[in-house]
Amino acid sequence: MTALPLQVVFPLSLGDRTVAPHVACELSRLVGDEPGCVDQTARMLDDEHLLGTALMPDPLPAARAVREAVGPLGLDDTARRVLLVAAVAVVDRTEVLLAASGTDIDTLMAGPAGRHLHLVGGRFRFHHPRIRSVVHDDADLATRTAAHVALAEVHRRADEPLVAMWHTALSTLAGDPLLADGLVELAEQHLARGDVHRAHEVAREAASHGTDRVRARAFAVAGRAALWAGHVHDAVVHLRRAAHAADNGSSADGAPDAARPLGMALALLDGRPDAVVPGDACGVDRAAIAAARKTIRMLDGAPGEATTLLSEVAELAPARPPSWWFDGPDEAMTPLAEAHLRVAQSYLALRLGDITGAASVLDDAVERLPVALAFGGLGIALARRLDLVREGHLSRPTAALEASVPGQVAPVVRAATLGDRAQTAVFDGRWVEAATLLGLAAERGGDDLRRLWLPTPDPVELLVLAGQDRAARRSHERLRLRVLPTVGPESTGGFSGGPVRRRRLDLARAELALADASGVNRARERAVEASLRVGSTFERGLTELVAARAFARLGLPGDAAAHLLGAHELFEESGAKAWEHIAEQALKAPGFVPAGAGETASRAPDEPSGEPAADVAQEELCGQWNGVLTERELDVARLVVQGRTNRQVAASLYVSVRTVEVHLGRVFRKLGVRSRTELAVLALRG
Repeated sequence: MTALPLQVVFPLSLGDRTVAPHVACELSRLVGDEPGCVDQTARMLDDEHLLGTALMPDPLPAARAVREAVGPLGLDDTARRVLLVAAVAVVDRTEVLLAASGTDIDTLMAGPAGRHLHLVGGRFRFHHPRIRSVVHDDADLATRTAAHVALAEVHRRADEPLVAMWHTALSTLAGDPLLADGLVELAEQHLARGDVHRAHEVAREAASHGTDRVRARAFAVAGRAALWAGHVHDAVVHLRRAAHAADNGSSADGAPDAARPLGMALALLDGRPDAVVPGDACGVDRAAIAAARKTIRMLDGAPGEATTLLSEVAELAPARPPSWWFDGPDEAMTPLAEAHLRVAQSYLALRLGDITGAASVLDDAVERLPVALAFGGLGIALARRLDLVREGHLSRPTAALEASVPGQVAPVVRAATLGDRAQTAVFDGRWVEAATLLGLAAERGGDDLRRLWLPTPDPVELLVLAGQDRAARRSHERLRLRVLPTVGPESTGGFSGGPVRRRRLDLARAELALADASGVNRARERAVEASLRVGSTFERGLTELVAARAFARLGLPGDAAAHLLGAHELFEESGAKAWEHIAEQALKAPGFVPAGAGETASRAPDEPSGEPAADVAQEELCGQWNGVLTERELDVARLVVQGRTNRQVAASLYVSVRTVEVHLGRVFRKLGVRSRTELAVLALRG
């Protein structure tokens, strides 16, 4: 994964305490990027807050470094009253701020409070959220109570009874059972909109006022809100209290059913991939989770249909950050639901070989959402493998994500960790170790692991590279016997069936790695065909790499180099930088240097070669298409294979860019390729 912007200034661990990446981002937003501010604030919080399993205090406590960063506020009594009202308000309308603080706009703008607030379009906000923390911390209980009383009166006069009720509840030093019912209804309204942070906060306040059935109902709403926010520790606590209150109070009409959400929270802590199902969700969450789960099931056999499915939920509003009451869309996904959807989207991009796209989706999700809870930790497995195929090592945010799991992860995710270690061994050329680790991973993960489609080297080829031919052939035979039952019409794979395309591709590449000189070309064709059926740019590149090594082993360096160039191009297109580096290094190895290359390289720089080598090379690359393409299509194809853009091709041929696009489309159709990279690979192979 790409490193989070804040990882340079924020330690994602504090001694033996881990900070979840999305919590680190939120802390950075609230107190600033300065290391001291975030570090000291984090040390004032509980472990559950730092892991994201409990709702953080609002506002955050003002640490010493935060106060130093804010500096002297220079407030008089009026300014202090204005800023405190702004700190406890839940709407951002300027007229509410002025009325509740008993001042006017001119006084506000001319006074010291105006230096700490943005006032634009009838709305206000603090210049920085940490000012709010300092102002709130500096006020005593009586002053805060007075601010809530004033805000309650203003909202009552504005005919906003729900907001007035909230401030009335916070200004009541003793619990008021008459407020509890209304607060629970308010919390349910927030929850229906997907505003789980506000729902959690209001329901918890309702529980402090209510008794018996109302108290049980308040705890149930607080637990559900905490659950969908990803605050699983809070969820378990509240939902158990709901069940206990219902048992000890009234279990008659209206008593909450906390058993189902409690079971879901415990399943998340157990790392069950099926912990969250559409039936558990409401509103837009139901559509998001249904699409995410169906996508996961379709990835082996029908990734194209999965793409269409996810496009149907693309317009769902993302999880809202903590903000003002009733801002934003009427419905939005909750953080837990969106985490599942984004993991599925990243997984789909990875399945199609788009490493860059998969990482982009997951990086954004990790910064905002409880990704570690989705699908039993599948997001962690994706983050680890994406790091390795792009950079060759794990990033700090990924390590923090893995360490922040509040409970267990699914067994298949644990098995995938062995595959990560195998990947690292491959980068270092430790073939036996890599093959052994992949064998252990296969034993522990089984079909579920291969169904994940994580970028992984082929174990049979690793054994061949290690010189263990007998072990490689035994492994090939076991794989062949597993594939035999799937011969026939392809199934859609998924959780209900075996990973058919995965097995067939594994078998085809294994046969290519073991092929002799008489069968290598046929084996290569079968492996390429299996790769094309898979439809993954990365897997296509891996097949070219296996082919290159097979030809090098058989003493055919020219063919090996051509396939290696193809692998390099495909890895570059997919964004697999670490594998791209492997291809670059292999090109320098003796077995991949075509005959005569050393002689050419040893020629003096100014010594004439006897013929224009580049032109001859391009003629040789594209000459096999003379009978298929027209002369102008052939000209376009040659220039594209050289790596030129459509605009550069148009300039060279003195035609329009549109004409180039038309010719190139015809070239693609006639040659059966889908991209410029595939065209280059086809030319190199020829």
